[in-house]
Amino acid sequence: MTLLSILTLPLIRVHINTIFYSVILSTYNIIIPLVVQAMVSFEKHPDEGDKQQSLYINIALFRWINTVIVTDLTTPFLAKLGVETFDMMNSVNALLISEMVYSPILKFLDIGGIIQRHYHAPRAKTQELMHDNFHGGYYSMAERYTDFTKVLLLCIFYSPYYPIIFFFGVGILFVQFWTDKILLMRAWQTNPSIGPETSRFSRRYFTTAAIVIGAISAATVYANFPFTNLCNCPDGDDKCAVDVSQMYSNVTLLSGERLESVETSAVALKFCNQAKVGFPQDPEHQGFDYVWMTKSQEKLTTIYGWISFILLVLFAVGLFGHRVTTFLLSLWKGIYEPSGFDQQKDFTDGIGVDSFAYVPQLKEPGFTFPLLACDISKINSDLIGWKPLLSDK
Repeated sequence: MTLLSILTLPLIRVHINTIFYSVILSTYNIIIPLVVQAMVSFEKHPDEGDKQQSLYINIALFRWINTVIVTDLTTPFLAKLGVETFDMMNSVNALLISEMVYSPILKFLDIGGIIQRHYHAPRAKTQELMHDNFHGGYYSMAERYTDFTKVLLLCIFYSPYYPIIFFFGVGILFVQFWTDKILLMRAWQTNPSIGPETSRFSRRYFTTAAIVIGAISAATVYANFPFTNLCNCPDGDDKCAVDVSQMYSNVTLLSGERLESVETSAVALKFCNQAKVGFPQDPEHQGFDYVWMTKSQEKLTTIYGWISFILLVLFAVGLFGHRVTTFLLSLWKGIYEPSGFDQQKDFTDGIGVDSFAYVPQLKEPGFTFPLLACDISKINSDLIGWKPLLSDK
């Protein structure tokens, strides 16, 4: 699905228009949770919280690449700040409008539910099969959290180009909140209760990663500005000197546009690669002869570059620091610490029954919770993996 998105979206953006591009992109974001849920159904998870984490990782990675990374990577360097239809800012604007209007409407219409209720239900062979078409739409906490982090990354990543994007982000999240609230109360089916694993996982890793990626994006944008690949010629460079302006006729631009006449500026400029700023971003990467940064820009680039580098290091330490430290300590001394205490009882005496058990379950459409395929009167309820709602007890 990711490969399909990478191959088709740039073609749609170039050969059709940005509005259709944003609509198709938002449609991909809505379809991918269904594909990921089908894939995750073949995985084995100890509880619902662990399953939601797996859903979260797969859906979030696709939506981040699809919404933010593809748009940035498929935009030519000289089209970052342009005003043409293909340029990045117009594409981002179309995407924001699509996320604020098209996605909530498509979600609110619940096309799949309409097909089930008005097409499949009247044609059901039995009463039970007909009832199965009225159980409501399915939702998952993982999918809803990825929708939030997608908007967060979109706003943070493109804010250096377009600071007002944060107001659009607030509007998108406001619409998402009320759309989800209405659907949760009126249309979606009841899901099993899960713990806080998904929300903690989102805050600890993906929300933090979005902030770090946004900092790196800001440092890169300030270093690349003004995105022209033109530098002022240094004093004394005779090859780059221009005495007077000149007129040219029948000029064809790179975009294919043809101009009858063009008058050149008397100010001499030379090509330079403004995308070559390194990491951490530093003004020294632009060289000494041909520079494009102003003094204030050089100072700001240095500050942003090193701040983004420090944030990346802190994120990496927080992500892998404990595991690396534990591994290194294990090379010199034993680090195993037993959990609990020895109760002086064998496994067959009952301790194993309370600690480990396989509870066969069967998921059936139309039921909120899986059906238990065994007698649980002598089994600890914590071994089941989920807890029913109070009204179901």
